[in-house]
Amino acid sequence: MRRSKSVPLGRSYLALAALATTGGLAACGRQQQTYCADQNGVVVPDARCDDGSPGHYYYTGSYGRGRSPGYRLSGGSRVSSTDSVGRSNAGLPATGHVSNGQVTSGGFGSSSHGSSGS
Repeated sequence: MRRSKSVPLGRSYLALAALATTGGLAACGRQQQTYCADQNGVVVPDARCDDGSPGHYYYTGSYGRGRSPGYRLSGGSRVSSTDSVGRSNAGLPATGHVSNGQVTSGGFGSSSHGSSGS
């Protein structure tokens, strides 16, 4: 009869596995910021999204805080500033003012999808 041999896991392997798991869980609660921007992703004053001007969108993603007008956003998702359903789906208020840099939680298990209507 042949007996299987078990391989003991070293401490470094276990520490690495624990670190990887912890890092993955930390990413679940990653914060996202929302900015008012034009159709090209260039940040504009947040009041432009308040007045219902066509061609202005809320972009939500892991952009960091303090992005000033003129900064070009990349990635993330966008929703028309006048789309109340899309805003709600993105975790924003359906109507009303949203300040540039407003923080929403995101990451795994969250959704920030919206339409890109005009």
